[in-house]
Amino acid sequence: MTPNSVPLLLKKVAVCEQLKLSARALEVMVKAGTFPPPVRMGKHVFWSQVAVENWMTRKFGPQEAWRP
Repeated sequence: MTPNSVPLLLKKVAVCEQLKLSARALEVMVKAGTFPPPVRMGKHVFWSQVAVENWMTRKFGPQEAWRP
């Protein structure tokens, strides 16, 4: 992301679809501190696409680097 670009914002439904999680599972992960917290704007919550991608990289990086 460049300094002047605005990250894509994802609603909870989009994050759940992308990660194949239920809304409740996502809430549990946020509460446990294992997933980035959302940013509240009005009555909605959003995650930055960059934050979700960074989480996925940290979570799946060791699996992708694995060599038999």
